[in-house]
Amino acid sequence: MSLGPVRSHLRSATASAHGRVDALLPQGVAQPRDYAVYLRAMHRFVASSDLPDGARERYLPLLSDDLHTLGITADAPPANARPTDASRDRYERLGWAYVFEGSSLGARMLLRQAGSLGYSGRAGARYLNEHAGSIEWSDVLRQLEESAPDEDQLHRLVAASHHAFAAVEAALLDALSIEKDRS
Repeated sequence: MSLGPVRSHLRSATASAHGRVDALLPQGVAQPRDYAVYLRAMHRFVASSDLPDGARERYLPLLSDDLHTLGITADAPPANARPTDASRDRYERLGWAYVFEGSSLGARMLLRQAGSLGYSGRAGARYLNEHAGSIEWSDVLRQLEESAPDEDQLHRLVAASHHAFAAVEAALLDALSIEKDRS
């Protein structure tokens, strides 16, 4: 299967999960409250996920710094949260990378919105600045292009992508609940 069919299949198979995530912050982070929710959620997601290729170690300090800049104490991951083992299988790692590294495309728009709130790559939007500038997405696309998954491998790729989207959705729902309780 070439890139087009694998990527198209993955995009189609995860469209509803992606839509649910996007619907939780339909205006992006144009408002300070939404930006706080987003940062809190991404911190929780990154802290409780074993993302491929060291992304957790690279991004968690930036998220913590951004939360600190906004005057928000970083919440500990839920007690029942534990990092997933995204490193088990090539196709499972690729599924998580598809979701996380693919979010770097949306991070570009979110970075502009955070900039309009007064944050930059030096203060308050360090995570978005780094993630938006990441070149890892092109590597994920290359890996998809080079992959030739059989039916079982394709199933693992899709399932891992669904798990990653579900983890982001849960983190956003938790962050929205926390923000609502603080209001």
